[in-house]
Amino acid sequence: MKKINYLLAGLFFAATGFAAISCSSLTKSIAKPTLSFNSIQFASLDTEGVTLKCNYAIKNPYPVSLSLAKVDANITCNESPFTSLTANKGVSLSANKSSSNSFNFKVPYTSLLNFAKSYNSSKTLPFKVTGNASLKNIPLLSTMTLPFSKTVNVPVIKPTFSLSNPKLVLPTLSEMVSAFKSSGMNATSAASMAANILAGKKVDSNVFDNVNLNMKLNFNLGVKNEGGAAWNYLLKSCSIKTADSSLINLDVSSGANSISSSSGTIPLTATLNTLKAGKFITQILNKSGTNPTFSLDSGVSFSELGISNIPLAYSKEIPLSNFGLTK
Repeated sequence: MKKINYLLAGLFFAATGFAAISCSSLTKSIAKPTLSFNSIQFASLDTEGVTLKCNYAIKNPYPVSLSLAKVDANITCNESPFTSLTANKGVSLSANKSSSNSFNFKVPYTSLLNFAKSYNSSKTLPFKVTGNASLKNIPLLSTMTLPFSKTVNVPVIKPTFSLSNPKLVLPTLSEMVSAFKSSGMNATSAASMAANILAGKKVDSNVFDNVNLNMKLNFNLGVKNEGGAAWNYLLKSCSIKTADSSLINLDVSSGANSISSSSGTIPLTATLNTLKAGKFITQILNKSGTNPTFSLDSGVSFSELGISNIPLAYSKEIPLSNFGLTK
């Protein structure tokens, strides 16, 4: 009987001892989630600042799904605090898989220029992103924190745009008279109307109805980089949206749509036909009505950093009072 009791006791202690060893060593022996901070990319530019995209991936080795509670990040420039953020709350991480994710942060141009002055660095600035990704629903644990760190050089830039010398190039007297007569107007009225337009007098909004006449619209786009980073600006397309939502595409001379110096001018031109843009032309002549909106799509590259074709869009209302007339 005693031998049986001793045997049972031995089995009990062996079992409880194994259980204790398994519980204490399980979290040490099992694979843990890992985080890979893959890259920081330049997402876009606008008239306010640079947006950067931070790409990372988390590997979940468990046979159950996990949740990304949050990502906390501190962003510094040359070891001086810039900003902090919290992102990616509640993202699910599938069992036995890796999940890629990202978060963005924006650096205003004013901050870039101020940091450049403080650190006497006119071309690039080192920005460092450090933080933690917090996971929940971890087996045998409540939460787990995965640290990350990444540095990126940000070019010191501040692109600005200006529009100057918008002018409508009027046809000659004979060209206008001929076009008005072709539309059905008698010779006397055609001559009088053409003379009034050339004299800068106001005209009726329907003066160009059924009139087939081309006019040129010219102006200059000024592009400037107020920072010291070496760049290349490429104008891809631009247009004017009129009050009736018509789009007028603007043309650029071949090879004149790129600027690599700190500033430059891109001449723009459009051909306005009175059959399609007659109302807009009368608004320019009368300097009255809803202002048109100029818009452009472009790309900016920084060859020294191996960064190319960051999209940059811009739009601006052009007051009709700014348009001049020329012959």
